[in-house]
Amino acid sequence: MEMIERPEIQNYLPHKDSMLLLDRIVDYDLENSRLVSEVDTTERDLFYRPEMNGVPSWVGFEYMAQSIAALSGVAVRTQSNDEPKIGFIMSIRAFKTSVPSYPAETNLKISVSQIFREDSVVVFECAISIDSEVVTTATVNAIEVDSVSALLGELK
Repeated sequence: MEMIERPEIQNYLPHKDSMLLLDRIVDYDLENSRLVSEVDTTERDLFYRPEMNGVPSWVGFEYMAQSIAALSGVAVRTQSNDEPKIGFIMSIRAFKTSVPSYPAETNLKISVSQIFREDSVVVFECAISIDSEVVTTATVNAIEVDSVSALLGELK
């Protein structure tokens, strides 16, 4: 597979402009529902905090969520060229991090892997690595819907 970088990456995600946090998709395996993306942290990042000289590690959750959205987007665009489904995070479990922040000028690798699916409910194991060392992990529970109104109908 070819790497998918900015600006092309925005074709696979609903996030645009400053809210598009991923810099590139470096690997994916649609058969096994896995994707690896990257973020290059800089002082220009939306969430950069000078007092931390980096991006707070809680932002890692959004990197994971966008990587999950990218996996869905790549799958839909590759298989049918339709619009990706809308995903909503239902919960995050076991969020663990060994760092208070992701230092500026650091390359982060975000790995997401689907471990469960039943209808529109999906569960992912996620990890963020710096220099091949896993520094943040979480399990993310999400729901995929065709539209916001479809979600509201499911919640009634």
